[in-house]
Amino acid sequence: MYILGKFCYYPSVAYGLPVSSAPSLKSNETKHIEADDYHKMMSEPNTVIIDVRNRYETEIGHFQPPRGGAEFVDPKVRNSHELPKWLGLPETQDMLKGKKVMMYCTGGIRCERFSALMSQLKQDNPEFETEGEFMLRGGIERYVRTFPEGGYWKGKNFLFDKRQEQIPERKPSEETEKEVESRCCVCKRIWGLYRGQFKCSVQDCQVPVIVCPDCRSEIETGQKVPELQCPLCEEGFRLRDLHTPALKPAEKRKAASAPAGVAERAVKRRAKHQGKAPSQRLFVGSMPLAVDATMVRDALGKGVEIVQWIHDKTTGFWYGSSFVKMATLRDAERVVEAAGSLRIGKRKLRINFAPVPDGESWPPPGFEQVERPPVPV
Repeated sequence: MYILGKFCYYPSVAYGLPVSSAPSLKSNETKHIEADDYHKMMSEPNTVIIDVRNRYETEIGHFQPPRGGAEFVDPKVRNSHELPKWLGLPETQDMLKGKKVMMYCTGGIRCERFSALMSQLKQDNPEFETEGEFMLRGGIERYVRTFPEGGYWKGKNFLFDKRQEQIPERKPSEETEKEVESRCCVCKRIWGLYRGQFKCSVQDCQVPVIVCPDCRSEIETGQKVPELQCPLCEEGFRLRDLHTPALKPAEKRKAASAPAGVAERAVKRRAKHQGKAPSQRLFVGSMPLAVDATMVRDALGKGVEIVQWIHDKTTGFWYGSSFVKMATLRDAERVVEAAGSLRIGKRKLRINFAPVPDGESWPPPGFEQVERPPVPV
């Protein structure tokens, strides 16, 4: 939720679904659990724990609950667009019915999106009921810091930044290596490092694959020209061919659940927000979750001085909005005038003037510009 004066905006989770039926993050009913409590919950029966990351991340490391505790579930998705297909399967919903559903990802954002999708499917299908959903606050990164000996984490945590991976600080490296289950896609030896930017050669897959140093050297020198395939393609496992579940259009969901007068008040709030006086500070929303300040500057053009990521005051997560200060009022007016055509990737940006309220200091004291939206710690 982003708060701008009295205006609240809840972005939707697309997952490749039509915008009209994409679930809203407002529908997220999942409880955020700290690492200590999450660790204890993994010992509980009648519980499942879902890895909502991509399969190539799961291959090098994942949670392994204790015997008699939660059941580990790997959806085996190549990318997040396949999650609705997996969650829409009758056998998936039967597996989750009547159980506590735990979920985790690297930092927490993908769990927010997945839980919104799950909440919407439950609303659309009254027979799909669980004993509650629970996500790991701060994701794997926080858990591994909380349990430096590893806890129930096995292997390595795949990272998308220059670190590439995270391992428990106090866990012997040789023990971590023994826990790795992934293999080189060429020679099939156990190996847990993604290096060299190799990808699956299957045209509609193209996910990263693991190649060990020896095979990488032979490929780079031309001694080997293998056809690289990820484990899912070798297995012949495909979710993308399944149909995407039909979610109820957003308008019908709102009409069915909103109290009388809510829609009218929302329209008035939007009109009031759009009628703000011109200012150098702008509200920029509907950004993709994978974004950085450079992409914002490129989209808005010259004159961007400050990008402040707006995070949820309760969860600390960032869902796609920011305040942006332009160098001059004319720069800000230019951006607002062009708002209908400005995009980051395929996302059309939501842009309005956002004057600083009287008596408020902005940027706030202690503000530091960061390149990417921060992950709560």
